[in-house]
Amino acid sequence: MEATTMLVQSPITHVIFDFDGLLVDTEINYTLANDMMLKRYGKQFTIDLKKGQMGRKHDEAIQYLLDQTGISHLVTVPEYSKDYDSFLFEMHKKSPAKAGAERLVRHLVNSGIPTAICTGSDTKDFPVKADLHKDWVDLIPLKVLTGDDPKVQRGKPFPDGFLETMQRFPIAPASPSNVLVFEDAPNGVKAALAAGMHCVMVPDPLWRPDAEFAATITQPHVFGLPNYAA
Repeated sequence: MEATTMLVQSPITHVIFDFDGLLVDTEINYTLANDMMLKRYGKQFTIDLKKGQMGRKHDEAIQYLLDQTGISHLVTVPEYSKDYDSFLFEMHKKSPAKAGAERLVRHLVNSGIPTAICTGSDTKDFPVKADLHKDWVDLIPLKVLTGDDPKVQRGKPFPDGFLETMQRFPIAPASPSNVLVFEDAPNGVKAALAAGMHCVMVPDPLWRPDAEFAATITQPHVFGLPNYAA
């Protein structure tokens, strides 16, 4: 991970984590499940399709996929979801933690930084993904599951989820500029920046972050957060 050196004018007082692909390595599950499903229709699940899906709500992500591949006249979202969700459920049970995720979470929590998770997961699949990692994921007290949260109407790349999460902290940040978001997906980075927050992008190794995403990839101390040795 490359680092940039910059000074942040607004002090960071709160941290929001994405979940899928950032804390727990579930993204490969979505790739495999979509690849299996699309092969039924003679289509291939590409990196561009994955980038367009990441961060969206469940049904939005599937509709995007059906539209982009031109098969929306062949299969509906509920029809696609039936086997797709079954594939995912079994794979999610075994999802490993991302390298360094537990250490960073424990570091920030132990340093007294208010933390939250804001994810496109819903109340059905999040517990399955998190089960192997409850000992440290549950250290993060605030979890906003935008997949079926009635107060979050639009998924990423819209900022709604992050703004709603900010308001749910027991003591809310003074401003979005006091919030640092950790993200792995381009849509998530766009959402964080649209919310007026700072963002650290930890990209999937399949691609490098494009310049347009303008996320700041750096060590915690650059944001005024407690430092720890690399």
